[in-house]
Amino acid sequence: MVSGVENLQGAKDQLLIEIELLRQQVERLQQENSDLQVALETTAMHGDLIESQLHTANQYLQLAISNYKQKQAVLEAVLDSISRQKADLEIILQTMVEHGDSIETELHCINQRLEAEVAERKSAETKLQALLRIISKEKYDLEMIMRTIIEHGDAVEAQWYSKLLEADHLALVDDLTQIANRRRLNEYLATEWSRLSREQQPLSLILCDIDCFKAFNDSYGHQAGDQCLRRVAQTIAQAVNRSSDLVARYGGEEFAVVLPNTHEAGAAWVAERVRKSVLDLQIPHDSSPIHSYVTLSLGVATMIPQFAKQVDEIISQADNALYRAKQQGKNTVSLASALYC
Repeated sequence: MVSGVENLQGAKDQLLIEIELLRQQVERLQQENSDLQVALETTAMHGDLIESQLHTANQYLQLAISNYKQKQAVLEAVLDSISRQKADLEIILQTMVEHGDSIETELHCINQRLEAEVAERKSAETKLQALLRIISKEKYDLEMIMRTIIEHGDAVEAQWYSKLLEADHLALVDDLTQIANRRRLNEYLATEWSRLSREQQPLSLILCDIDCFKAFNDSYGHQAGDQCLRRVAQTIAQAVNRSSDLVARYGGEEFAVVLPNTHEAGAAWVAERVRKSVLDLQIPHDSSPIHSYVTLSLGVATMIPQFAKQVDEIISQADNALYRAKQQGKNTVSLASALYC
């Protein structure tokens, strides 16, 4: 800005010099005109020729004077414009000097904001690049998993199906005795009740109870009691031959045997076989008033299922028969039909 002011000042000075030169030339031409007039008076003898020359010279001088005056007017106008511009520049320069600190502070703040924004954008770009790398890695892993599933789909499906069957099996098996649990017993009884209702064929149920089992636990401990339950459960399962028959843990020391398509005589025979098989285990039971070994009491019920009746009815009859076996001295088989004669 200072350099611009200096340039304007130099231009002004140059114009002043040119105006002074023009003024001097005008004075010189005026002097020459005066001299010519004197010469004209002293040379009147030359007549028209001299007058014509002087007139021409005078016209030339007048034209030159007019041109110089026009140039002078133009130069003065330019000089005035330059003076105004110089004044404006001086005011701007003075304003900048007076407010220089605030402008510099504002520029510094703007620069800091720009630097902070650039840093923030760089940080965001770095985070985006890291996120892109993670997404690319996860995409690659998913593609590998998908490729593996596609290539080994059958094997994976078979493995999951096997696990599903295993889970279903575990959900229906008693953890301690490894025979069917109460849930499986209820499902199977309901299924066979419905089927045999349509076919009008007999369904038999045997409920078994280990005699004096509380005394056994008190004498030998719960670990021995659990071992006794396992051995009795497996023995009952071995004594029942058909694949359609089901042996389940009914609860505590009680067990149940479901015999589809079996009449009372056949069910009684299976019950007696189970009783003898458990006795033959010869599991010591010194605290039992019945026998020196562990024994079973069994109740047998046989019905031809009816749609109008509930499966709970055969359970109730078998339970009543078991209760009668207990009353008759235990270690025996009782038939529900004997209760309703």
